Amino acid sequence: MKKCVLLLLVSLLFVGAAYAQKKEKKQKTLSETELKVAQAVSKKMLDENLVMYMSVLVSDYGRTALDGIKVTLIGDKFTCNLPYQGSSRINTYGSQSVNVTANDAPVKVESIYNEKKGYYKLNFAFESDYDSERFTATLKVFLSGKVNLELSSSRRGSANYQGGLFIEM
Repeated sequence: MKKCVLLLLVSLLFVGAAYAQKKEKKQKTLSETELKVAQAVSKKMLDENLVMYMSVLVSDYGRTALDGIKVTLIGDKFTCNLPYQGSSRINTYGSQSVNVTANDAPVKVESIYNEKKGYYKLNFAFESDYDSERFTATLKVFLSGKVNLELSSSRRGSANYQGGLFIEM
């Protein structure tokens, strides 16, 4: 009986050691670009600049190529002028623009890092310059430098924008 217990303990020890080695091998080292992106996003949490260039608009109506539209998150200010394709839930009369436009709109950013998928998720809300429409934004910044911005509003259908992060160092 003692031999069985000893054999069981030794086998558990080997299984535990093999699992620990496997877990150590899974830890990824970041490339130079990924490290720069991670540092830039981490600095954003300390009120540094994030400058993104959106290159694609994805909606229910298809994908539309954008010509490098600039979106910035500087400190607690968000700036964008993004074209919009989609349906509206509320008819607004006399609106000056269907674009999603904000100039230094104040935001409070909540940040989450998804280690498994390798991206930072930044959540914030802002008001557009026209009609004081309130948008909820989810910005995913991947370590590769890819950026995905999803905007949703109670007045319109959501829109996704894809692009890249421009790192000012």
